[in-house]
Amino acid sequence: MAKKDRKEEDSIFLYSKKVKISKLVDSFTVIPSHEIVKYLKNKEIYLPYYLHKALIRKNIAPAIATAESANKFSDEMKHRLKHFDQFTIFQLERLASGYQLDINVTEYKKDFWDIIVRNRTDLGINNLEFVKLKNLTMKYSKDNQESFEEVRKNFEEVYFEPVGHFDGTELEKAKEVLTSSTTLTEVRDLGKLYGVEIPRRINKKQLIDIVAIKLNFDQEKIDEISKKSILEIERYAKRRKVNVSIELKKSDMIEYILIKMPQEEVPKYTNSLKIFDGMNIEEYLYNLKFEEIAGKVSEARRKKFNKLLLIVAAISILALVGYLISTILL
Repeated sequence: MAKKDRKEEDSIFLYSKKVKISKLVDSFTVIPSHEIVKYLKNKEIYLPYYLHKALIRKNIAPAIATAESANKFSDEMKHRLKHFDQFTIFQLERLASGYQLDINVTEYKKDFWDIIVRNRTDLGINNLEFVKLKNLTMKYSKDNQESFEEVRKNFEEVYFEPVGHFDGTELEKAKEVLTSSTTLTEVRDLGKLYGVEIPRRINKKQLIDIVAIKLNFDQEKIDEISKKSILEIERYAKRRKVNVSIELKKSDMIEYILIKMPQEEVPKYTNSLKIFDGMNIEEYLYNLKFEEIAGKVSEARRKKFNKLLLIVAAISILALVGYLISTILL
């Protein structure tokens, strides 16, 4: 989705009528999430969670941009926000709820539809379907916008986690940013989100399970290390570059979630991944935000200039009238 492509894609044709994409996606923001999900599922369109992460990040980024000068954030949080660009979905949503940073649903949907419309061909959507969606906007045009929580819950049905990712982020990057920018309490809450209760200490059986998974043991090997003491198992694992202990550090807790959470056996929705693979969605959305800001500034300048012209014209007319009156009086 390069800038050149964006310029070519300012408009699309609906029933031979040229429609600006920006206006089209604006109109789609009134469509409730359950209707969006119904449409996407009917088209068998499923989207990677990192798209959701990019949409949230772009939405709250302006508030984070002023974090250094804002009294809203503690010094500790300001330090953690240095890693904001790498935050996972959990961290972004926790940040938004904890600091009352409203996630603007209208903006979220507008950006969502912008990506869908511009990738319509690859997603198997023809322009006539946008006419049907446009008709659907009339049904909901007077309804209040739904909450982000409702959108989040409904979109669960069409978002998926690609292999090698966790919480909308590449696996290794997720482990790194979760370790550096979350508290122990937050990590435990993250575990619950993924159906994993993290113990303060793990027992021998749990230790063996972790080592077996990490080293890809068969049953014979599992039986072999089961005869060892806890200390011997820890040393055995360490010699094989697996750092594990019954006393869980933060990084161990994150690893525990990854091991114990439900695993997907088969890669899902590979066609969708082909469409979005290599596309820097977050950079695209940031550029889109800058274009919106630039557009608003340009519009404000245009209005200011027009106002100035009207004032100059009014002054000129008054001066002319004054001159005519003085001429007549003389």
